[in-house]
Amino acid sequence: MGISFHITSVREGTIFNVMQFLSLERVTGVLSVRFGRQIPEVTIYFVAGSITTAEFGSIVGDSVLDMLLCQEFAVKEVAFAPGRINQVNEQAIIVRSTNLASVMLNVSKDVDKCESRPLIYGLLPINSTTGRTAPSVLHILNDFSPWNDSLKALPRSDKDKKAPLPQCVLIHRAMSKGLITYQRPLVSIKALKPLLEILGNLSDKESNNLRGYLRSLLPHPKATHLSIERFYAFASAIESIAQRRSPEVGDRARRAIHMLIQSATKAQEVGAANA
Repeated sequence: MGISFHITSVREGTIFNVMQFLSLERVTGVLSVRFGRQIPEVTIYFVAGSITTAEFGSIVGDSVLDMLLCQEFAVKEVAFAPGRINQVNEQAIIVRSTNLASVMLNVSKDVDKCESRPLIYGLLPINSTTGRTAPSVLHILNDFSPWNDSLKALPRSDKDKKAPLPQCVLIHRAMSKGLITYQRPLVSIKALKPLLEILGNLSDKESNNLRGYLRSLLPHPKATHLSIERFYAFASAIESIAQRRSPEVGDRARRAIHMLIQSATKAQEVGAANA
């Protein structure tokens, strides 16, 4: 019968732990990684515990592992089904070392060095100045051909950022030039500093709780922005602490939160008008 499982609680490190388990058990079958019902899934094929192929639409082979580790915080489900496949996609073959620890170490180094990652959030929907939209960045990566020509047409600049995936280089370039924008307002993490200063000195417990909560709300650990919906959640925690300080501090925090929301919404409206 073989090993099979379905995991619906995915945390940082889950993907590596699952792959390590499958390698140690020397399984043969398909590992499916899902970002949600409306997003295509990643398929990784194991033979006797070794990763042989990986596919995510137009992204295949080693690049899939880079993308997967980068966007692990967006993963919703992981499932494994034993069995062999009849035909192997030659383009999707993993060409790195067959040793899993070596493969994942190289992938981790790639992702850590990626300069485009801080602005690429897999689950957020996209607008473009060409009138084209996408339900998420992951949809663009999965089916890149409709976007390829317009993104490649953009001239290179000093603001270009390096990335393991050439698609991410082009996406970041397009974002920096305003060709594509996120449909939802974003709040810069740097903009939270004045808001936190309103609270004054934080206790160790308050500081640890806020730091952990903010980390849980980020699209991934290297993110520089929060979506407006997640900012609302973090702002609620800030406001609660501020109100405990005093009604005056609570009012100051609410005003600062309102200004941040207005600023983020205005920036998004300008981007939408240009899109």
